[in-house]
Amino acid sequence: MSRNLLKVLEEKAREFEIEFDRSELNAGWKDHSDFLKKYPYRERPELIDELTPDKLYKKGAKDYFFLWIEHKTRSLGAIFTYGGSVYPNAVAKIDIFKSLLKIVVDDSRRLSEKIDAEWDRIKGFGGDRLIAKKIVFLYYPKEVLPIFKTEHLEYFARSLEYNLDECAKEYWNKSYKDLSIGEKYELLNELLLRIKKSVDRMKDWDNAYFARFLYHTYPIKKLSKMIPKKAIKPLIQEWRMLFEPIDELGVAFLFAMYHKELGFPYIVKVSNKFPDVTAIDKNGESVTIELEYRASDFIAHGHAQDECDYIVCWENDLEAALEGFPQIIALKDKLKERS
Repeated sequence: MSRNLLKVLEEKAREFEIEFDRSELNAGWKDHSDFLKKYPYRERPELIDELTPDKLYKKGAKDYFFLWIEHKTRSLGAIFTYGGSVYPNAVAKIDIFKSLLKIVVDDSRRLSEKIDAEWDRIKGFGGDRLIAKKIVFLYYPKEVLPIFKTEHLEYFARSLEYNLDECAKEYWNKSYKDLSIGEKYELLNELLLRIKKSVDRMKDWDNAYFARFLYHTYPIKKLSKMIPKKAIKPLIQEWRMLFEPIDELGVAFLFAMYHKELGFPYIVKVSNKFPDVTAIDKNGESVTIELEYRASDFIAHGHAQDECDYIVCWENDLEAALEGFPQIIALKDKLKERS
């Protein structure tokens, strides 16, 4: 890496420390500490055998393993998996999942081995191994960055002047294109953490803070890099968004544009804690709103239905209204009414 790059990064790091509010990350690390107390599998891997289906995933429950993995530790590094559709697959194959979890917490295994383990034996856990990467990070936060998409890691590495093919040949003795998902993840983590260790101001940063710095300093702008090809939906340009949303962030984007048309003329507060939004409705009353991709995600995330007035989602996939359940507003239906 060039001296000029290190000098630029030192200055950008100084600016970032001034601008960035660490309160969210501090709260996230507290949640992480609570997670490790509940699931101390790295220190006591024998406890994995005591993991029951309900402790792994239980729809509507307020505490289970995957709730911590995807939601309660989201501020440290986010994954979006449509968990209500994916996590039951791990429950159905809980013995396989337990064997994979034992590989994750095995200190004798290298990072690539953990990611390249047979996660694809559980439907929804293969592909880019996002769930596996998040679990590994939570047990090895000092060794692994909470950046889970391979394409994002590649983008940051190239932005920091790395030639990935040369680095792959030096590290793995083969071309980058021939690397497995796990081998790429190990290499890219090594390269980015090498940068962190080389910049004086960054040396003592935790890895979640460094990840935030990378996303802030080298924003990922290309649409094609943000939306998986298989997830591209019909064009909806008349709604000021090129494609249908594929996750909760897309719902938040549309809600921000159309909250007045949906009956909420004023937004009072937006939070990363439940409920997501406090607003004023058309009657002048203060109401609370939770944003979800699907209505059923409200249940999957374990939210208390008596603490929220509305669910604004893309699609209402609940067959019937539940007693005492928040009122559901499905953007897919509401926006089509406007077309």
